[in-house]
Amino acid sequence: APAAIGRCVVDGRWASFAAVEVDPELRRRGLATTVMAALARRALDEGASAAWLQVEEDNAGARALYAGMGFAAHHAYHHYREPAAPGSGQ
Repeated sequence: APAAIGRCVVDGRWASFAAVEVDPELRRRGLATTVMAALARRALDEGASAAWLQVEEDNAGARALYAGMGFAAHHAYHHYREPAAPGSGQ
């Protein structure tokens, strides 16, 4: 398994970053920063001039990482789902 991974999609001037993950045993070694930097370089090479990402509100480590890279909270949203069926155990 890889030590760290991430995805970036460029659509016109926008780069969207997603699924940046680091092996839990290898965290706090700069791997996420390295992945994000590589993705950002590639996005710039592909013509991106703006970027966005999504992060879970309770993921303090990721939020600190992204804040250190210049990202700031813009907006938040909630997911809704249907109630569980009676007797389903959910």
